[in-house]
Amino acid sequence: MGAICYGAGAGGALDLDAAAAENQEFLSTRSGERQEMIVLNDRLAAYIEKARPFPCLPHFMYLLLYIWRRLENIAVFWVRTLEQQNRLLETEIEALQNRFVKPSGLRMLYEEQLRELKRLADQMKRERDMALAAKEAMAGQLEMLKAKYEEAVELRKKAELDIEAFRPDVDAATAARIALEKQLENLEVEMAFLQRVQKQEMDSWYNTKFENLNNASTKHLDRVRSVREEITGAKKDIQNKDRELEALRTRNDALEVQIRERQEKYKKELDDLQAKIDSLQLELKSIKEKIALHLREYQELLNMKMALEIEITTYRKLIEGEDLRLTGMIQSMSIMSSSMSALSGSGVGLGGGMGVGMASGMGVGMASGMGVGMAVGMGSGVGAGLGGGIGAGLAAGSGGGIAGKDQMGGINSYSSEQAVETTERKTVLIRTVKGEDDTVQSDTQERTITISGAADDTDEE
Repeated sequence: MGAICYGAGAGGALDLDAAAAENQEFLSTRSGERQEMIVLNDRLAAYIEKARPFPCLPHFMYLLLYIWRRLENIAVFWVRTLEQQNRLLETEIEALQNRFVKPSGLRMLYEEQLRELKRLADQMKRERDMALAAKEAMAGQLEMLKAKYEEAVELRKKAELDIEAFRPDVDAATAARIALEKQLENLEVEMAFLQRVQKQEMDSWYNTKFENLNNASTKHLDRVRSVREEITGAKKDIQNKDRELEALRTRNDALEVQIRERQEKYKKELDDLQAKIDSLQLELKSIKEKIALHLREYQELLNMKMALEIEITTYRKLIEGEDLRLTGMIQSMSIMSSSMSALSGSGVGLGGGMGVGMASGMGVGMASGMGVGMAVGMGSGVGAGLGGGIGAGLAAGSGGGIAGKDQMGGINSYSSEQAVETTERKTVLIRTVKGEDDTVQSDTQERTITISGAADDTDEE
């Protein structure tokens, strides 16, 4: 192991080249030792991996002890080397600090070397710590391997005890095996004898059967030939039938194609007919709706017609009643005129009033009837006209009024004696409607209309 050389004293000179050479040698030695440590660690890991399946091998324990001691020696050597280098570096630093008072180029050189050495010292310190940690880890692994080794020894002892315990059973099994081997040899000899006997019997049986089969084959040879001829004919028939079947299949395929075409054609026609049927049904439905509408309109028109006929009949009866009344009035007027002519000698004023009344009664009877016709109603207008036609004063007017009063009595008596004409009419209305489900619904209504001569009252049921 090299050391850094330095000179101490007043006139001593420092050999820098020698110090640099020793430093380089020290660095190379350090690098070699580091590489050796790495190689040893790798070998130790390889040995551990190889010996892991065999925890009971004692030489592996010896190898681990050797490696452990080697690592321990290396660690102690590194610790001592680092301590010695630290002391040398401290001494050199003190000498350099005491010797150089003035700064020079050597000081910078030594300061750089000093920094490098400090860095190396720190690195070596870290490596020492790592070596100590590896030592502790190896110690733990060694303790664990010792425990495993002791367990393996205990297991080996137990296995040996088990072997000793099973040894009588093994001896008995060996004796039984020997006896069974002897029995097996005897059985093999007996089986060989039985095989020979059975083989002889099988040979004789085979020969007998072969002769019988030869005789049977000779006897049935003609039959076989005839059967072959029949088979040949049957094959020909089968071929002919196959050809016929193929032709029939071809025809069947053609017929199936035609059937499919006809089915498609008929399907299209059926679809068209169904569409036409649907359209006709829709049209029939609309026609039924129109018929129902027309029937309703027709019923309404019938009702209107009946109402109009009833109204026409009523008016006709009213007109006939008025004609009868007018005829009665004319007759009453003729009666009055005859009575007035009989009374004409009693006074000139009365005769003149009567004449004027007859002359102007028909013309102005309705106009003046409102004046004096309160007592005789609608038929007393003639008397009022007679009264209004008198040109001579109060006497003639009074006479006319009296005549009108007498006429009213005559008209009333005539009206009470007149026969009342009654007309009765029965109408039957039958309404028939055809529904959507082709069912016929009929509705019958019967009405009876009664009209009297005056046509005042109309009873409807």
